[in-house]
Amino acid sequence: MGDFLVRRGLTVLAPRPAGYGTTIEDFEQSGPEDWIARINTGLDPLKRSCASVSAIGISMGGTLALHLGATRASDLTCVSCINGPVMDLPAFEAADDPNTPARMPAPWTDPRILTKDLSSAGITYSEIPKTSLKKALGLFKQVQGELGQVRVPTLLFYSRDDAIVDPANGPFILERLTIADRRLIELTESAHEATLDFDLERIGLEWLAFVRQHARVLTPA
Repeated sequence: MGDFLVRRGLTVLAPRPAGYGTTIEDFEQSGPEDWIARINTGLDPLKRSCASVSAIGISMGGTLALHLGATRASDLTCVSCINGPVMDLPAFEAADDPNTPARMPAPWTDPRILTKDLSSAGITYSEIPKTSLKKALGLFKQVQGELGQVRVPTLLFYSRDDAIVDPANGPFILERLTIADRRLIELTESAHEATLDFDLERIGLEWLAFVRQHARVLTPA
């Protein structure tokens, strides 16, 4: 997704949340405060170098983009959430079961659950630490409560065939946003990791048009 946007003239920064793409031990020791701090740190240099800044994310990254829309609206022109959860995740209810082991098998070990395009593959952990899952579920609930505070135009993408995050999250979020400029796009050619799937170009073009529509133009001093 970043490459797609860079080739079309945008400056792109993709901050990696703490505990992601390293080791499961790092992930286990991280939490919402670390994840939020990382995206805030990523936003600050863009503010200094770009006339307009927008935020887009997928899965929990989309949830974090909504958080930015609620907490840093003055620094952003628009946000987008792709398959981001804010509702309960029934598949992970075992996180509250004291009999659940400290690490649970991840449902996405089957690549067909993540993408329809089997030639694509993301970097994932094969297990989910129970403590990390409980922290993530807390973040989702927090952002659910912040939806009415989002003050920037918002574009939502939800995959109809997502087996990880219920696509019902899309209408749920749309109904709770109070900003007038909000849209929901249903994706039909992708699973959860939509930006690695057959809907990549559609997402990229829709988001590019949305960003350009809301971009601020620098005026001479």
